[in-house]
Amino acid sequence: MTRRRASTARSVLAALIVALLGGSAMAQEVGKASAVNPNATANLRTITIGSSITHKERIQTTSAGSVQLLFVDKTSMTIGPNSDLTIDEYVYDPNAGSGKLAATLGKGALRFVGGQISHNGDAEIKTASATVGIRGGVALIGTNHVYAGYGTSTVSSAGSTVSLGAGEYTALQGGQPPSPPGPPPPNFVLNQIRLFQSGSGQSGGVARGTASPANVQRAENRATGTPGGSVAGSLTPAPPPPPPPPPVAASLNQTIQTSTQQAAVNQIAQESIAARPSITLSGFVGALMTTLTNSSTYYTGPSTGTAIGTARVALDATTGRVQANFDGGVAHGPNTHYLPTTFNYQFGSTDPTLDSQSGYGDYNNFAAGAQMDKTGKPLSTINGMAITDHSGAMVTVTRDQARQYADGGSSTNFCDCDYTRWGLWASQSTQGPYLDTALGFWVAGRPTTAGEVPLSGQATYAGHVVANIENGGSPQYVATGNFSNTVNFGARTGQVAVTGLDNTNYAGQVQLMQDPRNFAGSLAGDAGARQMALTGSFFRGANSPVGEMGGAVAISGAGYLGGGIFAAKMK
Repeated sequence: MTRRRASTARSVLAALIVALLGGSAMAQEVGKASAVNPNATANLRTITIGSSITHKERIQTTSAGSVQLLFVDKTSMTIGPNSDLTIDEYVYDPNAGSGKLAATLGKGALRFVGGQISHNGDAEIKTASATVGIRGGVALIGTNHVYAGYGTSTVSSAGSTVSLGAGEYTALQGGQPPSPPGPPPPNFVLNQIRLFQSGSGQSGGVARGTASPANVQRAENRATGTPGGSVAGSLTPAPPPPPPPPPVAASLNQTIQTSTQQAAVNQIAQESIAARPSITLSGFVGALMTTLTNSSTYYTGPSTGTAIGTARVALDATTGRVQANFDGGVAHGPNTHYLPTTFNYQFGSTDPTLDSQSGYGDYNNFAAGAQMDKTGKPLSTINGMAITDHSGAMVTVTRDQARQYADGGSSTNFCDCDYTRWGLWASQSTQGPYLDTALGFWVAGRPTTAGEVPLSGQATYAGHVVANIENGGSPQYVATGNFSNTVNFGARTGQVAVTGLDNTNYAGQVQLMQDPRNFAGSLAGDAGARQMALTGSFFRGANSPVGEMGGAVAISGAGYLGGGIFAAKMK
């Protein structure tokens, strides 16, 4: 986006906020409650979904309560059960994209996802044990811990300060300095995901049928004062894609889509991407899976393998629901015979008879949690058999987020994809004596057809690889690298290069399969006798039916494992 266009977009967004909230309300309201599970109160008033959050607000939750706050600058805070948070200060200038956020966590825990303010390093959370400064990224904060998921955090206590990078953790104890940065305790992140996730029977405050087409239309009519009016999403989780000409596209990209508006979007489909389409994407997952057993009759050490599979992601704009199905298998090695052979995980649901466990803000921002049936049993399976417990989630990662948060991300050419989307996923499930944990990435795009794959010609695709790595039994970590694939459609081959992935470069050839939408091959690395197995597909782009591609990678070497994905766009 050019500087002029970015400035124009900020000005338009500021005007929309003022028009919707009014000048006097703007001085008081700092955000909205975007999800609420009972019971949560603000200054002794019960919070419901959509409630305004104001300056100096105090948020309290019970053992069954949680609330997600969405601030004007698109900062998000999810406050867990048994928590007490006060918003001490909030100032934001949408024209400059800067401000200050300060809050105090008296007890409990929160998940912080940074917006514009934290990108400039002006977000601060105080707890009973420490003061936490957040720059960009995601942080999990409690009274006895701080974990930096992405970005950086500084933690000060008892006259000492430590700096946390992505994936680092520090323990806190009242009156004591923070512990040295290091990896979090086993299963810490997954337990935190479970803490902030709605429980069985909870829906984040949204009643079934709330987002019906009729209710959406009534809300738009009430807000605009005219039939068929549209409401700009000034408090959506992230900014919409840059609006192309003509200027009317700017409002379409920030609009709740109705059937009439969707028809208008379809007319400019080749020039613009709808803000929230109803569509099903297909793609791949890549991860590392670790299995532990709790029985003395079984091998009790951790077994880790590479999990590779397919992804199907359904987005329903009418209900705001997401359903992701990740199905695949696990590559076994020495001492890994207790790993599962196959997995079938479901996150979220488009079935209106089930709790949603998902949210669809726009095409760049959606997420889903582990899905249960009406009785609270997991819908996911391991080796085709039922599991007794399942937690975890899948979330999107945008190009801008990846640039800000990835270690060494400034040198990685993250895909500037039009339609293809990718992100993180984590899963933990139990089956008998087995505890299976998967951490990795997913990628999914708009399907093309076999007949649309060219029979001649050449095209080069550029993008990125991101993978979860385990090296010599060390704690798992994330690595990124550049990806390129020069495809000769006549010869049905592709020359692939992956550079800078965990200090290793890979090169090799992939072959188009009998179904020419799919391809696979093996790449040789220049360090540690490492090899990368790659499988992928062509996806539809804005200007070509094979304009984008994505797939899964499985990496192996001496004491080395990796699982992840790639995404790329035709140059």
